[in-house]
Amino acid sequence: MKKRPAAFFCALALLLALVLPALGVNDLPTVYLLATNDKFCDLPGGALPTVSNGVVYVPYSVFDKNATGVDLGVYYGIGLGQSRGTSITLYSRSGGMLIFEISMGTCRDGKDTAMPFRAITINAVPYVPAAAVCSFFGLQYSFLPTNNRGTLIRISSADATMTDSQFLSTGAQAMTTRYNNVLKNMNLPVPTASATPAPATSSTPGGAKSDVRVYLAVDASHADESLLSLFPEGVHILFLFSPDSLISQSGLIRKAVAAGHSVGLTVSGDHSEALGQLDEANRLLSHIARIRTRLVYAPAELRETLSADGWLCWQPNVNESASYAILSLVDQARSDVRVQLPESLSTIGRVLPQLREEGYDLRTPIETDL
Repeated sequence: MKKRPAAFFCALALLLALVLPALGVNDLPTVYLLATNDKFCDLPGGALPTVSNGVVYVPYSVFDKNATGVDLGVYYGIGLGQSRGTSITLYSRSGGMLIFEISMGTCRDGKDTAMPFRAITINAVPYVPAAAVCSFFGLQYSFLPTNNRGTLIRISSADATMTDSQFLSTGAQAMTTRYNNVLKNMNLPVPTASATPAPATSSTPGGAKSDVRVYLAVDASHADESLLSLFPEGVHILFLFSPDSLISQSGLIRKAVAAGHSVGLTVSGDHSEALGQLDEANRLLSHIARIRTRLVYAPAELRETLSADGWLCWQPNVNESASYAILSLVDQARSDVRVQLPESLSTIGRVLPQLREEGYDLRTPIETDL
């Protein structure tokens, strides 16, 4: 084998000297730290939150008050599931329950209803989806990235006394210490003290929640006019009506239009029947509220032909009945989300304030934007 000249190794050493220092803070992996209420969590084995497929997971032991020193009002049990594998049960005093069959990749609530999320295992430790579990049990979930202290996952109950910004401010040094220790354990460089932390903002793992546009609709064919009172000022949605409900719902239609909401139609039957329903419905709408609409919510088999006829088909990609399921799916989104809200006033009353508080871009579903 030929010996390489000394000049080669000198060049290689120079190249490494130039490249390695360039690996700074921005090249470090994201470190997720954990807090419950007003306290940082140091879980057994140094277990930390993690992200899988864009979903934040936390160790199940975050609900062990003996491990965290904080009682969130949610507790856990471990046993054998249906597949004889590990089963994690989370439950609260109010009676809510989630049963995670880890080996089967399923989750069911206390009424044996399948949930749209699952648990995972990392180094033999079960992890549960943070946002989904918090939403189910009525806890506050916060995703708080910083510039040089990692990203804090904070789970809060009504017992928390500090806001997220207050907690980040008062706990800055404790968070920095934990973050640096994690980097040291990974044999990675620690950021210098001169780095200036950026203000923390709530966002999803893939970007700011304000970048996610959320469109909302509800079938109001049988709704009471009190439905309108659930929508905060500036939040407008798509009210859908079946053609045969228009006359009885004329008062609600007029008030919805006056409040700035959009109006659309629901249809069924074959293509010709649907067209007949839509034409008659627009004739009625022109008398009821002096409007016409091209927005329609139709079965999948009608969408292509109706679109070819010039109708704009509302196609939700979130269509769940439970508030925690809706919020969990929206939390996982990275782009436009179209939510078909259930007719339950209580569910709508829980979903809307949460979406607004978390800073999503709530858009009005209008013909020019869908």
